[in-house]
Amino acid sequence: MAQMQWSKPVIADLRRERRGAQFDLWDLTTVIYGGEEKLAEVERQTRLVMSEPRLQADDLWWMSRKERYIRACERGELFVKLVREHNIPFEERYPLELLLGEDLFVLLHDIMFAPTLLNLADDEQQSWWLHKALNYDILGTYAQTELTHGSNVRGIKTTATYDPTLFEDGGWHVHTPSLEAMKWWPGGLAKSCNCCILMARVVIAGKDYGPHPFFFQVRDWETHESLAGIELRDIGQKLGYNGMDNGGMRITNVTIPRRNLLMRFVSVDREGNYKKIGDDKMLFGTMTYTRLKISSMSGFNLAKACTTATRYSAVRRQFQMQRVLLGSDLEVADAGESAEGVLNAQEQLNNLVKPSKRAEAQVLDYSSQQYIIFPQLALAFAMHFAAQDIHKRYDIAIQEFRSSKFDALTEMHVATSTLKAVSTVLMADGMEQCRKCMGGHGFLNSAGVGPQMLSALPQATYEGDFVVLSIQVGQQLLNAVSARMLKQRKSNPKTPLLQYIYEFDPMNVPKPPKVDDLEGLLDDGEFLVSCMKHRANFLHFTTAQTFQQEVQRQGKPGPATLDAVKIELMRMTYAHAYVLYAELFLKRVQETEAEYPKVASVLRLLFQLFCISVMDTSYEKGGGLGEFIAAGALPPGAYAVMLKKQKELLRDIRPHAIPLVDGWNIPDFLLNSCLGRYDGRVYEALYEQTKYEPLNDADVTEGYYKHLQYLLHPERKRPADAPPSKL
Repeated sequence: MAQMQWSKPVIADLRRERRGAQFDLWDLTTVIYGGEEKLAEVERQTRLVMSEPRLQADDLWWMSRKERYIRACERGELFVKLVREHNIPFEERYPLELLLGEDLFVLLHDIMFAPTLLNLADDEQQSWWLHKALNYDILGTYAQTELTHGSNVRGIKTTATYDPTLFEDGGWHVHTPSLEAMKWWPGGLAKSCNCCILMARVVIAGKDYGPHPFFFQVRDWETHESLAGIELRDIGQKLGYNGMDNGGMRITNVTIPRRNLLMRFVSVDREGNYKKIGDDKMLFGTMTYTRLKISSMSGFNLAKACTTATRYSAVRRQFQMQRVLLGSDLEVADAGESAEGVLNAQEQLNNLVKPSKRAEAQVLDYSSQQYIIFPQLALAFAMHFAAQDIHKRYDIAIQEFRSSKFDALTEMHVATSTLKAVSTVLMADGMEQCRKCMGGHGFLNSAGVGPQMLSALPQATYEGDFVVLSIQVGQQLLNAVSARMLKQRKSNPKTPLLQYIYEFDPMNVPKPPKVDDLEGLLDDGEFLVSCMKHRANFLHFTTAQTFQQEVQRQGKPGPATLDAVKIELMRMTYAHAYVLYAELFLKRVQETEAEYPKVASVLRLLFQLFCISVMDTSYEKGGGLGEFIAAGALPPGAYAVMLKKQKELLRDIRPHAIPLVDGWNIPDFLLNSCLGRYDGRVYEALYEQTKYEPLNDADVTEGYYKHLQYLLHPERKRPADAPPSKL
């Protein structure tokens, strides 16, 4: 197993960058991780992982798929060993999960399987399975998606048909009725997990009650062999995410006990009587938690890429800060003049670029590089702080759900769906921006960002992709608009995060500020947040109007009328996400000002840059400035003022760039990058990693002996070496 050396003396450029920090680095780290107590636990778990060399991941740069899965099993074993030896409670394992550096089966167990038992199994069922799940005595996943049904959960075809004669207390015949109904994609299902939460249609006496969750064993507890009637397969290699054994499962008439149906919110008695308990939306409650956990990773994943790109850009030097003459300033001879009067190519270049006497500049000093990286760093903070805030709200809400109080259900669905839909897309796009800005070296696996982006990329798809979730979010936003306009409601206490919609009056829209006043207003955090809300409301209310026109045209609401505004629903979801990001980012800055004023002043720069980036080209390259002007949030002449302010912010953030990424306190073994390492010794690391590349094991490769020598020396090919004739 390869062991890169990560701790070496720091190079001068990075020492200088860190000496210039104008705030206490540990204060920033404390703010990022939510306080001293939480940071202490993160640090404790980091030390645990760093004490185990086998958790280092640099060997993933060149592994085959099979080797990578075996390493994932080893890393899973070590993860569980640390949890057991150090008695880490289930609710405190999140830092350890992040420190693994890649997704593997144990994360599906923690994020989907165990929480489903915790939230949907009744007390007796939890006594059977929950303790075993929390201690990893059983390994589970979540089997919902089928070959032909992913987003449309209600359309899944796997059936669980009740039979009161089975077992002593009744049971279920579980069956995959067709190839199309085969479970497909559940992580860990192929080879790792021995049980799962199975989503199947409940059928009782011929009546279909729709999909419900079941505890479902798939492998023998002792031998790990697949059980009779269950066919399990790995679905094949993916673009990334290859430490995870995503599985396919075909079930042929397998019987399970009646009480394997999770019964906190529904019950089926021995006679087959079906009864709902509470809100049946909680049957899909695992999705809410999973989307929350996924979005909680997005800011951190993007921060890793920003850390690598920022450090490398501070180390990498290219060109001198040049004095450039425009081509039109050159006196170049016309084509018809004599050859002696025409400048040759080298002379033209010498005239075009006048080299200075200074050393080559740090790439991070170029405004073009800052324009790529710094907005992504601001976005990482915005997504991270928003997810933390929503997580606090969820922790309160889930206790209410367990007490059969469901007032916050819509709020949690909209918030987690919004963040999951938008954060995962922006995370993946941002990581790719960071990779590309590192030039050719960024294309190496050992640069770290590329493999990490590909491993994180599935998060934009599983558990609801952007399009599907944007339709759900958009419909709830339209419901709020309808309540505001048709019912004249001024608030909805069940959805406080949508309050800005109820406060908007489309009949009394404020005029945009004057261009001369705009520069000063861009320093006002409340003004920036109000711009986000103003633009979002413009989209929400104009979409509601368009939808109503479609209803009138088609005669009644339905799928066709909804399809007519799906593009608008997507834009509304982005706009709503930006409202959440901006509002919760500003809230965190204001909370930080009292205890850590120097940190807050730098975070405010990032907050401003985030907002102005949204107002400029926007992160999704969608509405941007045009929508803000159309909404009346900004004046038509805002472009020059906005660009000027953006450039000022880039210059102001530049001295803080390295301390800002250092503040995330991401250890080198997790960053897993030759280019982003803390000591800055990127070129030594690039050379060192080639020592572990299997292709370098021999000077003359097997490929030469088998093929290349005959390409170069065809006369060496003996008749016996030739392939057999097919004649």
